[in-house]
Amino acid sequence: MTGHAPAAVLTLSLFAYGLMAAIAMATAGLIALLVAGLAAARRAPAPAAAQPAAPLPAAAIDPATVAAISAAVHVAVGAHRVVWIGETRASAGWTGEMRHRHHESHHPRHHR
Repeated sequence: MTGHAPAAVLTLSLFAYGLMAAIAMATAGLIALLVAGLAAARRAPAPAAAQPAAPLPAAAIDPATVAAISAAVHVAVGAHRVVWIGETRASAGWTGEMRHRHHESHHPRHHR
């Protein structure tokens, strides 16, 4: 900018600075809108809580069935104690995912 007055150089510099600030603010606003829109799109309405089925009374489970399941578990995984035979409650969030991964890590035929 040889030959230009210092006032013109200062004016042009301030204009460039202001233009860059305006572009940065507009970009930040656009990003904030995109993030808010994506967050709203991911928020699904909470499903109605399913009522868990009542566990069967002990007399309703045939002892031969329990023995067969226990024998199958013993053959598949070795000597372990069967604690529960029935459906488990649905777990939510990362705790259920981590529990699933932990249990899968003990699976004898686990392939990655």
